[in-house]
Amino acid sequence: MSKTSRVRDYEPRRLDDYLDAIERIDPKQLELYEDATGIALARAHVDFSAFARANLEAEERRLMPRYVESHFLAAARAVGLRTEARADGLWRIEHVRADLRSDRLAAVRRLGKPEAGYRKLTFYKEHLEQDRHLDAVLLGPGHPIYGAVDERLQERLDERLAGRTAAVYVDPLGEAPWRLHFYETSVRGQTTRGEAATIHAELAAMREEIGEDVPATNRYRAVPADALIDLPAHPHPPATLPEVEQGPVGDYVKATIQMQRRREAQAERGRYADVAREYLEKSFAARVRASQDRVMGLRAREPKEPEVTLARQRAEQDLADLERTRKERLAGIKRLRIARHGPVRHVASCLVLPPDTETDRGLALVEEPDPAWKRRVELAAEDVVVAWEEARGRECERVGHQKIGFDVRSLAPPDPQTGYPGPGGRRAPDRGQGPQARPARPADH
Repeated sequence: MSKTSRVRDYEPRRLDDYLDAIERIDPKQLELYEDATGIALARAHVDFSAFARANLEAEERRLMPRYVESHFLAAARAVGLRTEARADGLWRIEHVRADLRSDRLAAVRRLGKPEAGYRKLTFYKEHLEQDRHLDAVLLGPGHPIYGAVDERLQERLDERLAGRTAAVYVDPLGEAPWRLHFYETSVRGQTTRGEAATIHAELAAMREEIGEDVPATNRYRAVPADALIDLPAHPHPPATLPEVEQGPVGDYVKATIQMQRRREAQAERGRYADVAREYLEKSFAARVRASQDRVMGLRAREPKEPEVTLARQRAEQDLADLERTRKERLAGIKRLRIARHGPVRHVASCLVLPPDTETDRGLALVEEPDPAWKRRVELAAEDVVVAWEEARGRECERVGHQKIGFDVRSLAPPDPQTGYPGPGGRRAPDRGQGPQARPARPADH
């Protein structure tokens, strides 16, 4: 059939000849031909809506660039790295000191050695889309200079905090003291080549209730990682603090948060592995079948045409290589299913105390309104935003309970060509249009 099509392409006649040839195609032979050539694996329509939504949610969960910028600039000042603001709003680093480029730093060994200087730096991807900033370097976690500065800052903090057990904060509405622990958890997996890789990592915050009368089942619970935002530093912290045994807290983190994240990562990678394995099996089956047909055809011609011996040997070698590649690729897909518990590292702990006096408690109540009243105010603000967005044809979803940094997700209608949903409200509205308000912190409920 393919030969007939090629002949008609090389020797075109009338259009009716093509139409007649198409009408005479046997559907069963067409299906066999598609299976043999891999055409059946193609899809006329691919729905990207699920992928686009997952990609958008991943973008939402990333650390906002302005926080990355403020952290790096403050860290650079602390370690003595000079940064200069450019006239166009970007940043420059004229000279990177030798100690920040030393192989002694784990960040340098992991991420590579920073450059001797950076003429144009930005923390915002939007800048790279502008023609005048095509030569800018995007700076953030994972960049060599960012990693080196962060590691040097951590070394200095470790030196300054040596001998200190925990910071002390005040819970304005608290009745009893409690502790807050931060742990860095991770899930480890493998690439298709068998190389170890971190497939998930996060900062987990655990609240520990203090007291002998607290039941063991209620002693620990997970809280948002930004729990310290509303807790002011204690004005008169105790001179000495008791030592805290981290073993039970770490075990609880491993048995709850890390275990749950490992199951989620394994399930997600398992779904991906199933799709990849199905595609590879179909793809290689079609390629192997076509290669086998070529070998058998050359073997049939070889007795009468000895000159095809070399071609037959090459075809057999190609078939063997294809079989070996198939086994290696499928074995690599199996490795993607691996999800193991990674290291759990204690980052910091702090003690949270109730107000010292009734005066402090009264001031706290003035500064911190009643939670129920505060929630009603936040819901009313959300209603205004949702009404304004939906009036412009956008789909809104309340996500404050997810603790991801904002309360309302707004999506424009999907693009009819790609299926990608458009993020509503990502650009700043024109001056004078729409409600102007700073992003509200998700309500603590």
